[in-house]
Amino acid sequence: MKFRTYGMVLGLFFALGLVFSFTIEASGTHGDSTITAQEVADDPGNETKMKEFVNRIVNYYEHVRADNIDNRPALIRELTIFARDLRREGDYKHGDIYAMGITENLVVTNHAEYPELIGHKVNPDAGTPLADTFKALLDGSAIGDTNCATYGQDGRVACAAKVESDLTVNVTNIAGLRHEVDDAAFVEPDCSGLTLDTSAMDVYGNPSDANLEAYVKGVIETVQEDVAKITAEQLTLLAGTSINELLGLANDAAKQQEITNSITTRIQERLFCFGSGDFKYENIYVFIMSEDLEQSTVIVNGNNFDLNGGNLELRDNNLEGEDKTIAGLFNRVLAGGTSAYADYRWDDPKDDTDEVENWFENNLVPGTSPKRSYIEVADLNGLVAGALAQALGLPETTVAGFASQFFPPQNYIFGSGVYPDVPNVPDMMDDMAAGDGDDSGCAIAGAGHTSRSTLLNLFLVAFVLFPAVFLKRRA
Repeated sequence: MKFRTYGMVLGLFFALGLVFSFTIEASGTHGDSTITAQEVADDPGNETKMKEFVNRIVNYYEHVRADNIDNRPALIRELTIFARDLRREGDYKHGDIYAMGITENLVVTNHAEYPELIGHKVNPDAGTPLADTFKALLDGSAIGDTNCATYGQDGRVACAAKVESDLTVNVTNIAGLRHEVDDAAFVEPDCSGLTLDTSAMDVYGNPSDANLEAYVKGVIETVQEDVAKITAEQLTLLAGTSINELLGLANDAAKQQEITNSITTRIQERLFCFGSGDFKYENIYVFIMSEDLEQSTVIVNGNNFDLNGGNLELRDNNLEGEDKTIAGLFNRVLAGGTSAYADYRWDDPKDDTDEVENWFENNLVPGTSPKRSYIEVADLNGLVAGALAQALGLPETTVAGFASQFFPPQNYIFGSGVYPDVPNVPDMMDDMAAGDGDDSGCAIAGAGHTSRSTLLNLFLVAFVLFPAVFLKRRA
């Protein structure tokens, strides 16, 4: 019996993003209510309207849940499409009326006004008016009920409603709050120790192959070290400091769940760090995707939330060969190896004009800028055995069997790219337009029937909410 903790930890993250991100539709409605954010904005102290607004959010979630409960690929696709709409002005965001989501662990999973707050924790005891309102709303939040509170000198009302996730983590949806981005009620995630010898800034300043490769390898090592450190610390703290004690976890479901919850909290707060500091600068960022290029699922795109949960069956019509998708290109350049360079077209975050219209719907790459990427396959659990050995004071060979049994290899493709200044680049917009209306390649990879795809989904869902930290500000 394999220890379920790590897989469960990652699976729980899906719930955090899924429940709230999937609760709002930018156009149309489900259920009886059609009230819009603009109507609420006209009368922000009207509790009846605010309740109806929050309930419309919940109704939409329930509709989507019912329609896709047995089809995870469809569910993830709908989430991906919807997440973009959430950030735009429309039925569910107007002026200072917007929505946010907060988990039972007090982590912000979504914030339509300040996406940079996603991943922060809420401190209801911070002593600010916003913190006091959070406390009132969250303490009274329950599935099936709508809880409201008046706040501010102008008599505004905020309302909250909790929704149940099929993946165990419930989220409270809140609408009506208005606040400054730097309110003390929000606490930044702990990013201590997450540094790189070759940073994104270094690559931006000198976009050589050597710097790019060093950056990606540094990201891999840092992620592996952090996962291993957290896993070893929580395992030994809650399960014991001997191999026999750890092996005993295989038959102790309650202890497994306890450890799962503790690791969940620790890793969750670290995930949100990878969009700042050494990891992102200007148009240099990391991406992570499935090792199985037949699925080509994007786990993390450190710059563009629209790509997370989707796949790379996106066409660059300038590529040579019959398969012009990015997944096909990566498959060719890797050709059974573990690392490679790939040249293709992509969106340059520094160029506001570089965006292909309806790229997602038409299965096209999102931009036209030349990009050169370094990609490398790496095992997320590659350093767990060493960390356990150090924590237990034993040779790594002694704990290798335990580590391989309970934390088997989970391989993913890590990568990053630079944007060479290439003169006389052909305009590919006409080629892009030729694909309009064809959505045959835009499936979202979901649960499969192999152990690899199961692990993939566990990791994929961990990052559904995380990438919103890196939203393009023009989105």
